Amino acid sequence: MATIVLAGGGTGGHVYPALAIGDVLRERGHEVLYYGDGARLESRVAPARGYPFRAVEAAQFPRGGLVGRLRFFVSLLQGVVAARAMLREDGVDAVLGVGGYIAAPTVLAAWTLGKRAVIHEANVVPGLANQLCARVADQVLLTYPQTAGRLPGTAPRVVVGVPVNPAVLAGDRVEAADRYGLSPDVPTVLLVGGSLGAARINELAVAVGRLPGRTFQVLHLCGPRYEEEVRTALPDLPPGYALVPYEDRMGQAYAIAALVVARAGSSTLAELTAVGKASLLVPSPNVTENHQEENARGLEAVGAAEVLVEQGWSLPDAVARVQALLDDPDRLAAMADAARAQARLDAAELAAEAVLG
Repeated sequence: MATIVLAGGGTGGHVYPALAIGDVLRERGHEVLYYGDGARLESRVAPARGYPFRAVEAAQFPRGGLVGRLRFFVSLLQGVVAARAMLREDGVDAVLGVGGYIAAPTVLAAWTLGKRAVIHEANVVPGLANQLCARVADQVLLTYPQTAGRLPGTAPRVVVGVPVNPAVLAGDRVEAADRYGLSPDVPTVLLVGGSLGAARINELAVAVGRLPGRTFQVLHLCGPRYEEEVRTALPDLPPGYALVPYEDRMGQAYAIAALVVARAGSSTLAELTAVGKASLLVPSPNVTENHQEENARGLEAVGAAEVLVEQGWSLPDAVARVQALLDDPDRLAAMADAARAQARLDAAELAAEAVLG
């Protein structure tokens, strides 16, 4: 049996697909460890899922300035040296880099040691870490075929999709209603800004919750850092409005939702297709090369989603779009069917095969 390291993180879009692949590898009897940032999401989530965790040091790539770039390369070199020592100590056979700047030292260290190195790129537009690691990888796993030409190097490219945690598929609408204090028989909109939350989606959720005569329920996952702000805006939560700072059982949140309003990270889109949910996607403007909008447009093109661009939006218009979708159950059903048709439920299995070579 092999010893494999999952490397990368920073956000749920990197961490949760990595753990889905790790779960498959563990089921097959392999030992799986997680190397990541000791102060980011992976340092909490991976150990909670039973993965031995080791912290790696790395600096984010600076967007400009010679001094900043020199400091980055010194930090990267130091991270590679430290990661080499950890890989040797742990007897690692292969590394899967899933993106995020913290992945680079471990993937590069594996390459210098002659260990198998595989990377997974979840977005249409590859991140900087994967652009670097693709030059030395043995194989590149993709979500979208059009990403292949955007990465350097000669490693074989394989389209596998984004792995999702099977638990996402196990939600129950009645149990979810009880969990959130909502009715299982009333249409519900789920508004979620990712694991950290998103200010503009929270703003929209509050406005939707205040709609007079609202005939649908609101499940609002606001993000832990925004909870106090939202409770200040809504000191008395209106009827049919559930506020949750963080949800580690997203299957339940999806189970009760007729419509999902969310960012357009690749992990979120993979979950939406896996569970077959209509969505109104609000791409984050604060990402590399606006890749979330490119992700979202793909689902919009097949009729599974609508896209709401945040820049220059009108809050009343955004509320009206949510209202219009929830007033059209036939449209929601068609969007849900289109989303389900895009699902890649074998992504974790395909990725695990690639890691093992």
